[in-house]
Amino acid sequence: MSKKEAKNNKNIFNDISGLTGIDKEIVIPIAKGQKEKRWKTQQYKRSGHLVDQILKTSYNKDNQLTLFDSLNDTTKIKIKENGIEGKLVVEGIRDLSASEHKLIDAICNLLGKKSQITDATKEDYYTGNIGYDLIPWGDHNNKEKAPKLSVSIYELTKEYTTKKNIGGKDVENVMDILTKLSNKRFLLRYTATIRGKNGSRKEIKIEKYSPLLDITHFNITKYNSKNVKTNEKKETIIQLNPIFRHQIETKYINYPIDITDRTQKAYGSKYVSSITYMLRDYLLRELSSKRYNPEITMERLYYILAEKWMKEGRKKKVKEDTEKALETMKKLGLLISYEIKKGVYGEDKIIFTLNKDFE
Repeated sequence: MSKKEAKNNKNIFNDISGLTGIDKEIVIPIAKGQKEKRWKTQQYKRSGHLVDQILKTSYNKDNQLTLFDSLNDTTKIKIKENGIEGKLVVEGIRDLSASEHKLIDAICNLLGKKSQITDATKEDYYTGNIGYDLIPWGDHNNKEKAPKLSVSIYELTKEYTTKKNIGGKDVENVMDILTKLSNKRFLLRYTATIRGKNGSRKEIKIEKYSPLLDITHFNITKYNSKNVKTNEKKETIIQLNPIFRHQIETKYINYPIDITDRTQKAYGSKYVSSITYMLRDYLLRELSSKRYNPEITMERLYYILAEKWMKEGRKKKVKEDTEKALETMKKLGLLISYEIKKGVYGEDKIIFTLNKDFE
């Protein structure tokens, strides 16, 4: 292939790489006698446990006082130390803002970009670019890896905004979202199963009241022999909660690396609703489990997508945002169609038809 042909092919790739929907297999025109080349959308793994905790709901569960009473003493102490009343404790990574959902998108994407992701048997698999810490995680004296990312806020902001050029306000906004998220605490409770030989298994029960991330900022300044500053570099270390990579070797969901940008385009705005992010993650989890026609009652779906609003009596707002989210998922190419019909007991239920070829 000549240099001119190669340049033309590159331009074609740039023109079509931003398309959304199901047409994600890209075919590059070829010269006579040359083999056809195909690229599929690049993806990264997101921990299935992380997604499960984000989608957790207390719908049809016992009251919150019972939840607090069921916690171990260490967890209860940590909750009380943070000034939280037992009856206000909720389980899971709940009530995230749209901005926080978007930031988690960016962090998960960067974790994939900055980690060793080719060999799941190696110790550094999905652990970031500056090593990891082992911290207590669950019973049986189990410890889990907490990945660490060394990034500049500029780099994180570009990932978050999906823009080529960013300004000072963009950086300040991302710094503010990152700081506020790092100050939040979440009650994580789940059971991790490790499969052994001949049908054996080991179950590890996890119960943690902790933040999703911890941030440290530092400056590196270099001086020459005359004490003149020659270089200054600002970096941020983000230590992630182990749930960002726990069992990611076997329990994971594939996300396209451009999922944030594609979600915004499908939504028609960079200000995507929290409900849209939640519905996207819910459908991606179903797709990952090869449930191509999942169904769920509308009431339960509303609680998964926006439990806080449902409890506040804002069902009309939840319904409106869900309708917008459903249309967004169709434009994204993840959802082919859906149907709402009556269930056995007269309740409304929704049946999804997912695009099994979505990537």
